[in-house]
Amino acid sequence: MSEIRNIRVPPRIDSLPLPEREIGRKPAQDWRFTIQGQKFDFQGGKILLNNQNLAELISENLTHLSAQYWTTLSRRLARYRDWATLHVDDPEALAKFSALVHAFLTKIFGRIKKKFDETLDGVSFHLEDGQLLLNGVNVNAFLEMAKKHRTEKGRIFLKGLRNRLAILQSNRGGNPNYEKIRETVERLAAAIEKELLNYSPSVIELPPPSLPSPSS
Repeated sequence: MSEIRNIRVPPRIDSLPLPEREIGRKPAQDWRFTIQGQKFDFQGGKILLNNQNLAELISENLTHLSAQYWTTLSRRLARYRDWATLHVDDPEALAKFSALVHAFLTKIFGRIKKKFDETLDGVSFHLEDGQLLLNGVNVNAFLEMAKKHRTEKGRIFLKGLRNRLAILQSNRGGNPNYEKIRETVERLAAAIEKELLNYSPSVIELPPPSLPSPSS
């Protein structure tokens, strides 16, 4: 009987004390969101795009990638924000997340507006560290490459760049942004004209003269 009296009834599960760190802990939130092959996430106060810090991606590439790329990204980022608002139950984290999204979209929209402002007759231009980009093509870099490897395709492309530069020069009075690139445009236009002189002039092949018929 004494052995029976010494048996202790185990405590109920709900009466077991929890470690202090477990009290009030919120369940982990899943921030992963995929749209058209791009994977978004939010970890450690950072928004990730395909496991890359989105803040770094924007700061390092904002002036280089096309307006179309940033327009597409801004739409997907806005979709991610809408999804998180509906699916994530963490008001404090959502507030930080939303502030980041707002900052990124503001920066992207500012860049898109600037991109469209710097356009003349369908030719978009941008000057970055002395490098002139026309419709996304680095004129300085292509000219240097063409000098090292002269081909017929290179000649045709250089003539196309020269024509685009001529468009900018002919419409310079209508756009205040042109003054920022005027010296660069004039220098590159002269350099391209000089480089084109190194190519042989195009030879126009005429059909052979018709021979007189035997009866004539």
